Amino acid sequence: MKSMYVALCWAVMMIIGLVACSDDVGKTIPAYTEAEKLWIAQNQAYFQEKKAIVEDDGQLLYQQLVVEDDTLLYRILEIGEVDSVPTIKSDVKVSMLGILPVSKDQIVGDSKGNPVETTLDLDSPDLIKGLSALLLQTHKGERLEAIIPYQLGYGDQSYPYPYIPLCSTLQFTITVKEFK
Repeated sequence: MKSMYVALCWAVMMIIGLVACSDDVGKTIPAYTEAEKLWIAQNQAYFQEKKAIVEDDGQLLYQQLVVEDDTLLYRILEIGEVDSVPTIKSDVKVSMLGILPVSKDQIVGDSKGNPVETTLDLDSPDLIKGLSALLLQTHKGERLEAIIPYQLGYGDQSYPYPYIPLCSTLQFTITVKEFK
């Protein structure tokens, strides 16, 4: 009886194992090119460098906001005059400028390098996690700088327009105009 039970368990495990592997056929994850590896390393180094900056008073320059298992950096450049903060259902009107800090390429802004005004829907699946989480803690009138790691940005895939390479750290300067 015991050997029959062991044989049955073995058969079930084999079937489960084979079914689990059946969708792997033809799917391989491409290795990163040397240029991509360099880009990833530069972005990670930039983030770690900013994370470690200490002001004269011994305080870290950037505050850290933990979102799920990742951390973004931000600092308040101007304090907002309103105590309330938006909710996940809010539409937040902002003025923002965004760059890829490693290459200095602008990803958000006008052709002259100035911030643009836009309204962000905080519960939109199109809004990157880092911006959504950060804006949930901001006040009207507040101006801040955010450094968002790729895990809370566009991830490990390239983004087509504006072109954002895989694993890119993002940097934004944002002024919260209003929310409703």
